[in-house]
Amino acid sequence: MNILGIGAHPDDLEFGCGGMLHKLSKKGHRLNMLVMTGGGVGGDAEVRKLEQEASAKLLKARLFWGGFMDTEVLMCRELIQTVERHIGSLKPDLIFVNYDDDTHQDHRNVAKAVITAARYTKNLIFYEVPTTLNFVPTAFSDIGAVIDDKVQLLKCHRSQVYKTRVKNLSIIETARSTAVFRGYQGRVKYAEGFAPQRLLLDLVFGISK
Repeated sequence: MNILGIGAHPDDLEFGCGGMLHKLSKKGHRLNMLVMTGGGVGGDAEVRKLEQEASAKLLKARLFWGGFMDTEVLMCRELIQTVERHIGSLKPDLIFVNYDDDTHQDHRNVAKAVITAARYTKNLIFYEVPTTLNFVPTAFSDIGAVIDDKVQLLKCHRSQVYKTRVKNLSIIETARSTAVFRGYQGRVKYAEGFAPQRLLLDLVFGISK
C-alpha cells in the first residue's frame, strides 16, 4: 500500500501513529510523511526539521513539507490545495491525520483541510496527539512489539522531549502512558487508538482483490 501520514508539526505523526507507521514500514508498504510546518514556535525550525528528517529516515519514509508557519495555519483554500496536490501526486491508499477536535488551531485546521482534500480517498483515519479533545477510538493497533521503536522515533525529536508543559514529564512517558491506556481499551498491553472516518474493510482483511 501507499501510505500518507499528515501532521501539523514535527513529532505529531510519531506520537499519534509512530508504532503503526513502523509496522507498515517493516511490512514493505510505502510511507510518505507530510508535515505542514517546521514547528518554529515550539523550537528552532531548522533543528526541528533535521529531527523530523532523522525520524523519517528510520521509518524509510519520504518526507514532504507543507511550508506553513507554526501557529499560523489557517483553514483556507491554500491549505486544502496543498494537501490535494500531495494526495494527487502520491495517490495514497490510506491517510492518517490528527483528530480535528483539538486545543491547537494548527491541528484543527490541518485536520479540517484533510477531510476536504481527502474526500475521494477510500481510507481516512484520525490519530490523537497530547492536545486532542474528546477522542473516542474505535480501532486499535497492537504496538507491543514495536513500543521501543516508537520511543526511538520520538527521541529523534530530542529538542521536544521535555516540552510537555508539565513539570518533569517527558513526551516519552506521555506516549508510553497513552499506549498503556489505549492498550487496555484494545485488550492488549500497548496500543495506538484510531478513529476512522472511512475504512474499507477489504483493506483490513487483505481481500481487496
